[in-house]
Amino acid sequence: MTLLAALLLGAIALSACGDDGDSRETKNTYVNEVNAAQTGFASQVTTVSQQITSKSSPSQDRRTLERFEAAIGDVVKQLRDIKVPKDVKTEHAQLVSAMTEFGSEIKKATAALRDPDTRSIAEAQRAITTATQTVNGKIDAAIAAINSKLRES
Repeated sequence: MTLLAALLLGAIALSACGDDGDSRETKNTYVNEVNAAQTGFASQVTTVSQQITSKSSPSQDRRTLERFEAAIGDVVKQLRDIKVPKDVKTEHAQLVSAMTEFGSEIKKATAALRDPDTRSIAEAQRAITTATQTVNGKIDAAIAAINSKLRES
């Protein structure tokens, strides 16, 4: 997730080049808004993730994951509300899709903790790990594509 901010910050300067469609200001505004959404998300995730410990109960972990789901929902809404330059509409849609998919996977893990047993807890942990790895790859790919397009335009 931290790559999101770092990569898009670099795109600000790059988006100053060329102007075949959207203005430089529009592109910079886009980058700033995506960065703001990511920064807020990272802050929420840091706070939420500190609440899952080896001593927290499955019901506490479930509530924590519900807050995590809410944070994902918030960032997805923010990303959807951003005016996207036409050069990166497809790539931005991929970013939103990756985050939406991540929210769905966390929701499944949360559901597994509603009636916890050793198996469901292990399944939830695996689901979270897999979802995190998958979404990181998809986000990295979407951000790389956004940066590439902003550099070109």
